[in-house]
Amino acid sequence: MMGTAVREGTTGKIISFTVINVATPEFADQAPYGLAIIQINGGGRVLARIQDGTAESMTMDAAVTFDHTDDHGPVFRLM
Repeated sequence: MMGTAVREGTTGKIISFTVINVATPEFADQAPYGLAIIQINGGGRVLARIQDGTAESMTMDAAVTFDHTDDHGPVFRLM
């Protein structure tokens, strides 16, 4: 099964999200953080963290853009 490629310039919209307040040890320094399923423009979906994503800032259908990838996967930011 092939994954959805994300790279500079990748955009999409949030189709589902949550805010993680109590994180596992490897993410403890990032809590609270947004986690969302992103519908990529052009096709595909990806699970990604949302930079500065809070319950107040994230909404369904919010536009996002790829920011970077770290050791834990892709990170998007709200547009």
